Amino acid sequence: MKKSLIALAAAGMFAPAAFAATANVDVYGVVSIAVESPDYSDAGGVDDLEVRDRVSRIGFKGSEDLGNGLKAIWQIEQQLIADGTNTPFGGGTLRNTFVGLAGDFGVFVMGRHDTPYKLGTGSLDPFADTIADYNTFSGFGGLAMGLIDGTQDHRSPQAIAYISPTWSGFHFAVATVATNNPALTHLDSGDSFDAFSATAVYSNGPLFLSGSYQSVEVVDSTAWKIGAGYTFGDLKVGAIYEDVEYDALAMERDSWLVNAVYTMGPVALKAEYGAVDLAGTDVDTWAVGADYSLSKRTTAYAVYTSSDVDTVPNQDLSGWAIGLKHSF
Repeated sequence: MKKSLIALAAAGMFAPAAFAATANVDVYGVVSIAVESPDYSDAGGVDDLEVRDRVSRIGFKGSEDLGNGLKAIWQIEQQLIADGTNTPFGGGTLRNTFVGLAGDFGVFVMGRHDTPYKLGTGSLDPFADTIADYNTFSGFGGLAMGLIDGTQDHRSPQAIAYISPTWSGFHFAVATVATNNPALTHLDSGDSFDAFSATAVYSNGPLFLSGSYQSVEVVDSTAWKIGAGYTFGDLKVGAIYEDVEYDALAMERDSWLVNAVYTMGPVALKAEYGAVDLAGTDVDTWAVGADYSLSKRTTAYAVYTSSDVDTVPNQDLSGWAIGLKHSF
């Protein structure tokens, strides 16, 4: 259904003021490239050196003042794939693209967007858009899997969403999905709405708390997760627990993770550990890394991550990455 119901992903809260009261177009984006060495020889793959695009993208957004405190808002965002054959603008690489209204009542949007479930814990992933992203294990083969279920953490092409105002650090967001995937009929349940997603977030001072729920009709799945974070001066810690039940498949997925980020001037040291239990398959994953802020917009980073499938022999995966990310 990696991380904005508008600015929700970055800050864990929505701020209507993020959209300027102007008809001008703001251009923004990220260029993120890494040199990586994924090693999945134990899983029947290879140990090789790669240059990987880590979710580079470009976007356009703006708003128009409609009077009486009401604004029209819009956004178009496209992923760029520098490490392979790029697809035409739009299609599967189109990211959050929507139109909506914002005012004292909150925000209403419709179009393609991350579901509230996905965004409920997006700010708790210190390795987002790297080889150690908590949704996927670098696209490796074998049985390695993301700590958080990437199938549930979804960007829907047919989202209808509402985001509440923020009251003393608390806000909520809800969304429905009209058709889960109009191009694939086997993912269309035939109901008026194929999925429902919601999150509630409290972010105030050093404390962050979130609870998220999602149901998807076509696979008869229900998912919920809770997240928590706290900042002790230069140290920030986070934790997530997720439970997903696929009733149509008689399968359950449980996972958890803990992480920490310690900042020393321009350097941020990061570590994460988590485990997944999927239908009797147990996977443990850990990652360590460091960011170095060359400026407010440019960051260099290094990451090492490893995944161990406890219940299946010869399925251990690992890899390192050195990357550079520039935001504009």
